[in-house]
Amino acid sequence: MEGRKKSLLKKIGITALIVSILLLMVTYAGLSLFFENHYYYHTRINGDDYSYKTPVEAEAMIYEKLQEYSLEIEGREGMHDIIMPDDIDLKYIFSDSLIEIKREQNPLLWILGFLKEYSYDIPQLVEYNKNILDQKIDELTFFKPENIKAPSDAYITYSAEEKCYVVAGSSPGTAIIKEKAVQAIKEAIDNMEETVNLEEKGCYKVAAIDEDNEELNKMADQANKYISAEITYNWNGGLVAVDADVICEWVNIEKNKVTLDEEKIKEFVAEQAKKYDTYGKNRIFHTTDGREIELKSGAYGWKTDQKAETETLIKAVENGETQSREPAYSYTAAQAGQKDIGDSYVEIDLSNQRLYLYVEGTIILQSDFVSGNASRGWNTPAGVFGLTYKARNAVLRGENYETPVNYWMPFNGNIGMHDATWRGSFGGQIYQTNGSHGCINLPLENAKIIYEYVYTGFPVVCYY
Repeated sequence: MEGRKKSLLKKIGITALIVSILLLMVTYAGLSLFFENHYYYHTRINGDDYSYKTPVEAEAMIYEKLQEYSLEIEGREGMHDIIMPDDIDLKYIFSDSLIEIKREQNPLLWILGFLKEYSYDIPQLVEYNKNILDQKIDELTFFKPENIKAPSDAYITYSAEEKCYVVAGSSPGTAIIKEKAVQAIKEAIDNMEETVNLEEKGCYKVAAIDEDNEELNKMADQANKYISAEITYNWNGGLVAVDADVICEWVNIEKNKVTLDEEKIKEFVAEQAKKYDTYGKNRIFHTTDGREIELKSGAYGWKTDQKAETETLIKAVENGETQSREPAYSYTAAQAGQKDIGDSYVEIDLSNQRLYLYVEGTIILQSDFVSGNASRGWNTPAGVFGLTYKARNAVLRGENYETPVNYWMPFNGNIGMHDATWRGSFGGQIYQTNGSHGCINLPLENAKIIYEYVYTGFPVVCYY
């Protein structure tokens, strides 16, 4: 009895196994039949999932996708535009590719679709009205004149904040190369791409020179060498600073070189000379007898040697030097500033025929004298002068005379102070009819004292 029971169970098990195998085979066969017309699981075509779809269904999906299709065109400065299928009569051309993919997939091996992914790229064939597309492209925002800016090259500029020359970057602009843009747009439509970036496609004009240009950076370095110069002037008592903010006005940056504008430097020196020079300018003077008078310019004072100083300043800037200096002078005075006569000078009152010798503010000598003969038009000129030189035992020569003197001190051409031993008296009104040829005739002893104190450049003040 026990044996029969075991035999029966065994038969039942075998029968169940056979039935299961038959069911499995029927199921597999049924699915194989399904995959005769359907794609495997994990089938992707041009990136889209078409699992379990038939070629007909896939075609419908593609057509539906076409209806939703649009091409967004992006460009510089946030510009963008869009082309819709209806704008250009876009149509999809279906090929045999979808059927060929199905033929490649053996329906009996459908189970492989659960084990790996099947990806296919097929050409997306579209057609459109080329004339309408060209017209549509012409109307895009990228090609409107008001939206087109030409690119600009990198250039050198002076930064007042940083006090240096810097290379300013080039500007890309929005000038588009139409031929490239048209090609990029058409390729995007042909490939059913949803976006196309015209800048990424190289459709824009570019600047010829960018901020990394070696020659441009060398020029900036040269310009920065110039403005690194710092020259501090003591210009007749006035402080004048020549620094980057001043020098940058003199720097010329041309296409391939950096130079200094020598004419502007010359003008700068001339401006300072006009401001600080005293040579040739009238002065206010306080006379010994208490009057305040305006002295004629004469030939005395600070006078900048503009040519020499311009040349020196150009070299200092070219070398990027740092220095403190006085300008070159062709004439100097006893004291810096506008009150350049100082407190040591010879004061000659031509109206009163009285001379005063001041040394460091103290009157050392007072003397009468005889000046130029007024009746003959030989009046001694008024003005401020610097002593030209001094000499002992000189011979004064004129048209009809030769006169030896012991102390000769010229200050205005051939006019000077000297002893006049042939005269018995000095001062008063002698000069009106019996004056000199223009010189200041002095008693011998007084001429000697003056001679001992004065030197080349010593101020001589003459007034009426």
